[in-house]
Amino acid sequence: MANVCVICDREFFSPFDQRVYKEVKTMVKMGHNVEIITPHKSTKQKKIDNIIVHCIDKKAPFGFTGIKIIKKALQKKYDLFYCHEFDPLIYGWMLKKITKKPVVWDCHEYLVPMKRELQGKLSALLAKNIIKFAAPKIDHIITVDNILGRQLQEYNSVTVIPNYPTISDFPLLENKTKNKIPNIIYVGSLTEERGLKKMIKAYKIVRENFEAELTIIGGFYDTSLEQWAKNYDSKYKLMINWKGWINYTELAPHFSEADIGLCILQDSERYMKAIATKVYEYIIMGLPVVTSKGHMSDRLVKKEKYGISVDSSDENAIADGILTLLNQNTIKGMNKENIQSSRSKYVWERREEKINKVIKKLV
Repeated sequence: MANVCVICDREFFSPFDQRVYKEVKTMVKMGHNVEIITPHKSTKQKKIDNIIVHCIDKKAPFGFTGIKIIKKALQKKYDLFYCHEFDPLIYGWMLKKITKKPVVWDCHEYLVPMKRELQGKLSALLAKNIIKFAAPKIDHIITVDNILGRQLQEYNSVTVIPNYPTISDFPLLENKTKNKIPNIIYVGSLTEERGLKKMIKAYKIVRENFEAELTIIGGFYDTSLEQWAKNYDSKYKLMINWKGWINYTELAPHFSEADIGLCILQDSERYMKAIATKVYEYIIMGLPVVTSKGHMSDRLVKKEKYGISVDSSDENAIADGILTLLNQNTIKGMNKENIQSSRSKYVWERREEKINKVIKKLV
């Protein structure tokens, strides 16, 4: 049994970081004592499932939040620091130098392409050099897919644990009632890069040809995009069901009420190489998926016959994909064999023991 300090890069609670949540639940289940340190809107101590969460006020000049996180991590004698994403890699390197305790770095994203896309070439170069410097100096890397894992093997030993959903949080209804009007669902952040504009425009085309509903679960980061989306919805009387953010553990009932899942990520290096968690959530709940052609999810959907792939840059192609599923009557859902197959392969519980093996090896 180890005393583990889990350090988050961004706010843990909002939007809820389901990968951190799944990992700490696994650690506790394996008998470890776990505490989380996270940036937050204010400094306080909270709990989630009896796990202590130390919240650190993020409203501070550049670098000060990081200093406060490191200070908090030094207040207790932890056996291992488990650091998520970019900034905590730096914190982990510093904590290892100070405490001599092992550090695990969990890399969720293709960080360099993400920095290049969101913050420019200079930020990407800085991120690349920091990873090159710090990653070899910690003890182990955990990441989300094999391609990223092979890249990170240049720096350290790597364990791949895909970001699959937890089967315990996504139970199937034994007798699902067929909707009179098909319900299309999207779950995730609401940004142009994640296809929000294309999705809504495609839904307008679908509504002109087929009676269907659209439920959107997630939050906006851009007020101008939110205004555009709500105005577009109102202008064309689309009557989109905007749910906002919903707790990870409360998503299953909404999937049970849906017939088709959408994942219309736009083409970018960081999105094309990875499979979004929502795709796995859709398929283990029996929802056929409309996803982006040329992405990793395209291969999964084609191989396992879980749905259809479309040109994510073209709202007409997206609408055609949705209409194809509706007209093929696949709104009955995936067949039972495909559902059971997905629930045996693409679930967190199948891989979680790897975390315990890493911790036991280091502590």
